[in-house]
Amino acid sequence: MGEITNPNENLCVPKWISADYFVKVLEKDGEDYAEISKFTAVAATPPGENFTSVMLRIHLDLVLKDGSRKHKTYVMKTMLDDDCGGREINNLEMFPKELEMYAKFLPAFEKLYKDVGKPVKLAPRCLLAEARDNRINFVFEDLIPKGFVNADRKKGLNMDGMRRTLQKLAEFHAASAVYFEKNGPYPENFKFSIVKENGYESFKQIFDAKVLQFKEAMATWGLKDADKYLEKFPTVDQYWKSVTRGFATAENSFNVLNHADCWSSNVMYSYRENGTVDDTLLIDYQICKWGSPAEDLLFLITISAAKDIRIREYEHFVAIYHEHLTECLQLLGYKKDLPKLRDLQMDMYRENNSFYAFFAVFNLLAVVLFPTDKDSNINSLLSPSEEAQRFRLKLYTSPAFKEAMLDILPFYYNRGVFNFCDYDDESNMAS
Repeated sequence: MGEITNPNENLCVPKWISADYFVKVLEKDGEDYAEISKFTAVAATPPGENFTSVMLRIHLDLVLKDGSRKHKTYVMKTMLDDDCGGREINNLEMFPKELEMYAKFLPAFEKLYKDVGKPVKLAPRCLLAEARDNRINFVFEDLIPKGFVNADRKKGLNMDGMRRTLQKLAEFHAASAVYFEKNGPYPENFKFSIVKENGYESFKQIFDAKVLQFKEAMATWGLKDADKYLEKFPTVDQYWKSVTRGFATAENSFNVLNHADCWSSNVMYSYRENGTVDDTLLIDYQICKWGSPAEDLLFLITISAAKDIRIREYEHFVAIYHEHLTECLQLLGYKKDLPKLRDLQMDMYRENNSFYAFFAVFNLLAVVLFPTDKDSNINSLLSPSEEAQRFRLKLYTSPAFKEAMLDILPFYYNRGVFNFCDYDDESNMAS
């Protein structure tokens, strides 16, 4: 065992997380040990990788009953404290939803594949999921010793990485659709993702905190006809209408349980010696939402496709996903008509899905493309303070984000996805 490194020295480890907490985890994991000789908790990810929870890597030095020693690691996830952004996150009920995903839905989805003789693993093994002392906590197997890592978020995914991620997403989506067909609707809270129906005031507060720095940065990117893009930038009410349009799913179209936060840092990859992807697993099921699969596709492609293929392969990505989706639906015995590729391509541009493309650009992509920084946290992204405003302007004027925007903004505007004035005309609001 080498030296333990901490990728985020600024992360405070809650004092209640101790060796005693992991006794029942070790028992469930089948570890035959006599004592925990050393307990070390460090950050699991560097700043900029995670904003909605405390993610820890737990190192345990075990003395086994035969006198030998063993080093064991786990990943623990718990809630942010209120003064660290937890109040806003907890209002979205992310942790209760994830508890339901790991306790009920993910095991059911994986069983669907097992029952047809084609086992598929969708997520890491969860050894503990509990509500305790007004907190919800998870302990997962550590995938690092099994060769899984995150892709470099700043570089984005190459064609192989995108293909394998789209295939895993299709496996998850197909199982969710078949489960719905067999068992009926998901709970009411799965109607929402990052924003709730009664969340306008907090939504407006977040929008107002960012919009000035975003527009200020836009004027410096060198966009051709920059004034046109600034003029068409949505008002908070237009942006909110794009959100609420996504609350009502079209019953006569193909819908799935979206991951709703599907980008490269929420996927774990293992690689072959030649550098191609061997296996993938999705993580972070906090904001899953029932709706068109276009929601996840818009988010993933916008944020995580490498810059040289993001626009060039855009429709191809949808086709790759669709091919594997229909294969999985047929495998699992889906009884309704299979979704058509032309319908899915059209869904990528519909008004009720546009929020996910703009949300990706406005809220996350700048952070994803920015180097690791100690100030990359929920407070810096949402606070109205002058210090936070300076940090956001630094994000939005970074060379990588500027380069991405020179491609993405014209692409979405020219296809009508970012024409938010459409939401002002209620007569054109049909799906």
